This record gives sequence, C-alpha cells and structure tokens, in this order.
Amino acid sequence: MLTLKSWTSFFNRETPEFYKTVKVRAPRDFFNRAEVFIEDIQYTTNEDLLGMNITFLVKLLFDNFLDHVRQDKDLYDYVLDLRENYSHFLNTNTSVVGNNLREINRIEKFQWSLSNVSSMTGARDYLTLNVDIHPREVNRIAVFFDDWDCKYEIPLEMDLNELLSLLFIEFITELRNGLAEETKKEIIASILKKWEER
Repeated sequence: MLTLKSWTSFFNRETPEFYKTVKVRAPRDFFNRAEVFIEDIQYTTNEDLLGMNITFLVKLLFDNFLDHVRQDKDLYDYVLDLRENYSHFLNTNTSVVGNNLREINRIEKFQWSLSNVSSMTGARDYLTLNVDIHPREVNRIAVFFDDWDCKYEIPLEMDLNELLSLLFIEFITELRNGLAEETKKEIIASILKKWEER
C-alpha cells in the first residue's frame, strides 16, 4: 500500500507554475519618469504604498490590454498604431536631436584612449526590466497573436517583450505629453483600486 500511496501523491501533487520572464526595454529616462509618477501618486495619497513600483505599473498596463483581448475587442488598428508610433524607441541606434529622431552613424575611428568610446552625444541609455507573467496570460497572448495571423493578411510578428515594452513606452509618452486633469485622476484612481485588490 505504501507504493500506491506514493504514486497517488505523485499524481495529486500540484505542479509548480513557471512564470515567463518578459523583458521590458525602454530608454532610461522613461523608467525615471515612471518612478516619478509613482512617487507623485504616493505624495498625493499621503500613503507609503510599499511594493508599488514600475513592475506593478507594467503588469497593470498588460492586464488592461489583456482585458481588451478577453473582451474580444478589435485591436487591429491599436496594435499597428502602437508599433508605428513607438517602435523607434526600441531601437538602440537612435539619437534625439531637438525633437527629431535620427539614426546614429557608427564610424570606426582610431582612438588613443578608451575615454572616447562612450562619448556619442545624444545617444540614449537603455534599461531592461524583467517582469514575470503568469503562464495562462502568456498563453492567452500567444493565442491572440495566432488569431491575428489567421485573421489578417499582415502577420503581426510581435512577441510579448515587444508588446509590453510598447505599452510601457506609450503610457510614459502620454504622461509626458500631459494628461487632462480628469484623465490623470481616473488613471490614479484605477491604479489605486488595483493596488488594493492585489
């Protein structure tokens, strides 16, 4: 009977869930802006919201997108616009001159010392944030991408890393452009509600 018990416990044992690590990549100044936004929320609420950080914000943006997917909303134009408007921020070879983006030409030159190696003016410093996503959510987005490829002539060819990065970049860009006071209050209220639900 001992053998039977060990076999049954083997089958009844819960399998551990392995989260997928998604890499959210954006210019450093976007992460700095996100930190300031979170600090502003803490300041306006007069609460020390321990654990409210950029990872929480990215997961919130992803959950919002996932809600739209699950409600079967047509996201065709939104996703294409997202990529068209913000994908240039994912390119590490772009430089900001004024408000215009341009490609950085990397020309090999002889250098006497290593001090000039990183002296490219206008080059952006990029950070990558690791965010763990539940396997069910990863699978739901994979099905969304597969459905897209079956439904539309233009294949999406996007992965979860790019999607989360673009959602984060879009949100920070909207913050920088200035939100209407009412919209900002709604966003903060929504964030605080999700914070309390966790």
